[in-house]
Amino acid sequence: MKSSTRPVGQKPAITFCYRGFAANFGIRHVVASILEQAGYDVKQIKDGPADFSTESVVWIWGNTNWYPGLYAQLTAMPRVHRPLVVLWHTEPLPPPRAAGLPWPRLNWWEAAKLLLRDSNATDVYTNYLVLRRWVKQGIPDVLVAPTLGRCGFLSERGIRADWVPLGYEPSCGRDLGSDRDIEVLFLGAQDVPRRNRLLRGLRKKGIRIQAAGSYVDPGCWGEERTKLLNRTKILLNLARTPGEFPDLRLILGMANKALVLSEPIYRPDPFVSGRHFVSSPIGEMPGIIRYYLAHDAERAAISERAHRLITQDVTMEASVRRILDLISTRANQRAAVESAVRIKRPLRHHEVD
Repeated sequence: MKSSTRPVGQKPAITFCYRGFAANFGIRHVVASILEQAGYDVKQIKDGPADFSTESVVWIWGNTNWYPGLYAQLTAMPRVHRPLVVLWHTEPLPPPRAAGLPWPRLNWWEAAKLLLRDSNATDVYTNYLVLRRWVKQGIPDVLVAPTLGRCGFLSERGIRADWVPLGYEPSCGRDLGSDRDIEVLFLGAQDVPRRNRLLRGLRKKGIRIQAAGSYVDPGCWGEERTKLLNRTKILLNLARTPGEFPDLRLILGMANKALVLSEPIYRPDPFVSGRHFVSSPIGEMPGIIRYYLAHDAERAAISERAHRLITQDVTMEASVRRILDLISTRANQRAAVESAVRIKRPLRHHEVD
């Protein structure tokens, strides 16, 4: 670790931590690019150990469980020598009590990964338990969650998290003006038992659903994903667990002007059901799907409002600016505390004139 004193007004260097997936390894993350465009010196890494100074910022994307090397490095350092750490925790957590929802049951491989402490585990319990371990070590300095439900869950456990929603950025897609020949699309992982059960039930009721999704198939990412969503009339959201808010899936549908039809979501802010997407219990979905397939103008009106919202207001640039403000506030608070400690520290013998 390098020690340095940053000149007043100079922007801190940022180490951006992003593990990525098999289909997009090596890709520069959009947040890193936005920070660079704002004049920051950004180095993107997959995990620690990394070379950074006390005056720098470590910005972690995703999930603390993905970064065991970084955790070991930071916890081995005295707190006064650590860089300022910000975590944008984008992965799911259990629902808060206020949601009135049951806590999820894990399938057998999720339970096995949890017990084995697998760094690839992404179940809600692993996500929380590892995050709690980081918090007990005084990491991060700034904790951000993209949904109000996750902020509420953490608050119930005495952990403060600021709400900063995920935002639109160009890789999410755009309207190509294509003919929409896919009536209903589900885009997401295909190994979720609850989700597959719900898809089977909808198909038995005569709904034609095309399903796609893979962490390794490039056809489910980038420009190919944009083309697929532009062929779609209705993008279906079936969550891993009831009430979950898969924000990125909604943004993808809205970016490509597919109507998002979702199970009820707990606290879907900044999106409003009936205005930016359609919410429906599973039992009512077949009728809702048939209605919007038969009423193109109503479907298009909701899609247009949603597209305008995310491209003009709920953007990744706006979210990054908000987190930079939080970092600046926390850095100033930390500097004030350190200054107060130095003032109160009694003089040692060799320091007396």
